[in-house]
Amino acid sequence: MCFTPAVSLTTALFEFFIVVMILLLFRRSLVNKFFAVLLSLLGVYQLTEFMLCTTGQLIWAEIGFLVYSFLPAIGLHFIMCFTKRKFKFPLLYIPPLIFSAVALATSFVIQGECSTFFVVVRTLLTDHLNPAPTVIYSLYYFGYIALLSYFILKDAKKANPSRRRLDIIIFLAVLFSLLPALILLLILPSLGIMFPSVYCEFAVLFAVAAIIAAFVDRK
Repeated sequence: MCFTPAVSLTTALFEFFIVVMILLLFRRSLVNKFFAVLLSLLGVYQLTEFMLCTTGQLIWAEIGFLVYSFLPAIGLHFIMCFTKRKFKFPLLYIPPLIFSAVALATSFVIQGECSTFFVVVRTLLTDHLNPAPTVIYSLYYFGYIALLSYFILKDAKKANPSRRRLDIIIFLAVLFSLLPALILLLILPSLGIMFPSVYCEFAVLFAVAAIIAAFVDRK
């Protein structure tokens, strides 16, 4: 057995533990519900990696893809609610629903295996001769993250000091969970095939930020 299953399972349990803490100690606000939902999904993703490494069944890689594909849409939905922006929110979920439908309707996962630390999953997005699907998916994923970052920073500019602190913590939670993975990807482009796994391991930083945001929001 490789080292990855232990890392994935430990990360999942840590994220679920933080979710329980948030729901028990900081249960009332929209901010805390948001962090609880996202951390639960990140924990589920880690469990899919654990199951893939221990069973070798590619269905777990497909489930993992479905889970992390909805993260940007949920994040943008929350930020738009938090900053009181009016929008037909079901429209936000059209891209991940389309990608999920394609994944379920095709032999989407080509390969899934453990490396020393991360999980390698090859899909039609990474191995397709036509780069257009990969570009479209990347535009959705990082476009939504860029948009929610813009909205939260714009809100911080006009907010009162306590609200501004909360905005900045939310922004840093997103930044610190994504930036280390992007830096590794720039330094080691070969990690591109493992980006979801790399990104979700660094999401432990997101869990730490969630506790800080929950405490600040309660205060």
